[in-house]
Amino acid sequence: MGHLANILTRRRRGMVSMEAMLVLPVLLVVFGAVAQTTLLTQSRLHLEQAAYAAARAALVHKCPPFNLISMLKSPVAALRGTDCTDDPLRWEDAARWALVAAAPTSAFAAARGACPEIRAGEQVIMGTGMVDGLDAAVSNAMCYAYEPGNVEVTVEWEDDFLSLVTGAERLPIRATVRFRYSLSTPFRRFVADGQRGDGTYWRWGEASVVLL
Repeated sequence: MGHLANILTRRRRGMVSMEAMLVLPVLLVVFGAVAQTTLLTQSRLHLEQAAYAAARAALVHKCPPFNLISMLKSPVAALRGTDCTDDPLRWEDAARWALVAAAPTSAFAAARGACPEIRAGEQVIMGTGMVDGLDAAVSNAMCYAYEPGNVEVTVEWEDDFLSLVTGAERLPIRATVRFRYSLSTPFRRFVADGQRGDGTYWRWGEASVVLL
């Protein structure tokens, strides 16, 4: 009788172990999906801030569109306005700086060797006086934010025929920022939009902001 009980006990343990082995991969996928979704949600907030920063910079550094009424009122001033030149680096830098907080702190971007030298950023890092590797982490994040292809910024005036004809003094401006989120959880390959040659995954995120 005792021998039969031992056999039944071992079978129950074997069944429990088998069930655990079957459930574990499912739990890992679920936890990975939750973790990746949380990271993407946090990064989305930084992306919206980047679009807002780009729009603010564009209000100052993007030439206003042609305005018929303003030209009729003051042809000389209108002709002077034609000398204006857009400065897209201003709003691109504003977006990239805002996205440093959302960029990964790993050294993959630096290892790819595509990061431009950012003297102002280095001065900011050195001026913090941080130690214990924190400077390297911030430098890696900045490298990713400025790595070519990771950030795309488009800016345009929200004008229409009526506003151009009536001579509206202020026009809304729209800034759209696209950012390659770095994916780091085991769930990354299921939600990724692309993979780099070094094995890292990324996913596009996009946000738009309109300012007046």
